[in-house]
Amino acid sequence: MGSSAMENKLWILMMGMYLTAGVNGQSVEMDEEKSGFVGSKVDLQCRFINSSPPVKISQVTWQKLVNGSKQNVAIANPSLGVSVAPLYRDRVSFKNGAVRRRTPNLEDTTITFSSLRLSDEAAYICEYTTFPAGNRENTVNLTVFVRPTTQMSLSTPTLVAARSSNVKTPVATCVLANGKPPGTIRWEARVPGEVSTREYRNEDGTFTVQSDYILVPSRDTHLETLTCVTTYNEESFSDSVILDIQYEPDVMVEGYDGNWYLNRENVQLSCLADANPAVSLYQWRVMNGSIPDNVEIRDNLLIFKGPVTYGLQGTYVCEATNSIGTRAASVDISVIDKPLPQIATSDVVSVVALLLAAGVLLGITITVLILKIRSRKDNSSNDTPSRKLSQPLRKRPDDFQHTGRFYEELPNTADYVSYRLACNKEDYPEPYSPPIQPPLSFLPQHPYQTPSQPNTGTSSGSGSSAGTASKNTFSPPTHTTAIFKYPSVPGLTSPPPGVGTYTFPKEQYV
Repeated sequence: MGSSAMENKLWILMMGMYLTAGVNGQSVEMDEEKSGFVGSKVDLQCRFINSSPPVKISQVTWQKLVNGSKQNVAIANPSLGVSVAPLYRDRVSFKNGAVRRRTPNLEDTTITFSSLRLSDEAAYICEYTTFPAGNRENTVNLTVFVRPTTQMSLSTPTLVAARSSNVKTPVATCVLANGKPPGTIRWEARVPGEVSTREYRNEDGTFTVQSDYILVPSRDTHLETLTCVTTYNEESFSDSVILDIQYEPDVMVEGYDGNWYLNRENVQLSCLADANPAVSLYQWRVMNGSIPDNVEIRDNLLIFKGPVTYGLQGTYVCEATNSIGTRAASVDISVIDKPLPQIATSDVVSVVALLLAAGVLLGITITVLILKIRSRKDNSSNDTPSRKLSQPLRKRPDDFQHTGRFYEELPNTADYVSYRLACNKEDYPEPYSPPIQPPLSFLPQHPYQTPSQPNTGTSSGSGSSAGTASKNTFSPPTHTTAIFKYPSVPGLTSPPPGVGTYTFPKEQYV
């Protein structure tokens, strides 16, 4: 009894050691996620990590997890060999050749899917049955992608532009069909329009994206290019269509230049029409009359034979017709007695050249005048202070009274002398010029005296201003005696002997 109890304890201890080793040492290594496109090949990795003490692999089973239940895909057994379920027999195989040997090696039981199908998307379990550690398994999620097909076309075979309708209609359609995951669509176009995009989920799990380009069909949108750009899995693809808009004729009449004079030869009218489809019929007529007998109709041409006469006057109408509709245009023909004067092309060129040359010369002249004005301003701003003071004080003849001259009171003796010299230059005779020797420091600081105050620096004069004289009024005497005298200096008479009245030479103050 004691011996049996001892054996049981030993067995339990050994099993515990294997289980502990399995939990801590044996594992199944797989990728967490795998993906591939429909029709491609993909490997699902499965490797058994067997640490010491080694365990015996009894069987490896691949299973697909569908709605919570497991479906066998492939089995590898050391004794029975390899078995693949009928549904996968043509597309699933063990990648490692050692698995298929008579004495197999089952540590690497990676399987390969070829010609991947959308229905292959699922979670797959790789399960190892071992002894005495028990079962070990792991799971990989397989995602299957589907590249969509792109199709672009005109929304309808025939697009007709209505004459007076602003109804918007789909003109082109771009479809990104049966893709997984869904792609995106964008448009490139010169003509403005609106985009309407819808996404549908198909029964097999794929998606279809449809986008319409919407605008008002018109003659202006005819032959415009619309480009659809689809993007899937960071790959872009583009396709284009050219709009074919049908519209009724847009008509105009050419050939009349306003100079149809009597006896003019070789004149004709042309009916020009822009239409899609092309014009099938042209018709000419004259409003309130009939086409003259000497006029020949050639499809869209109206040819006037012989010289021009007054009988050709009238309103000529051209009607153009296609399968969409009929439109008309007209021109009023007037016949004059004599031809209008024509200006030769060479004359026009000469006139234009002359005008251009005149414009250039005028521009140069204006530029020179502006430069001269600026130069004068610059020179004026660079004058000396005495010159600036003397210039504003110069008066026109009408600024002077009969017996005197108005001037501003100056701040110092030198400015006073500058003013007097300027006056002598233009307005006063030379006998009244002041002396320049001895030095000018002798001049009085307040030389402006009224008639009631004596002026020690000048000789008394007989002439005076009428009324009350301003302190800024200077009245020159009527006699020829010098205004200024030399100052009284002890031992000298005024003026010194042998010195007469000094006349200031003009060249010294210019």
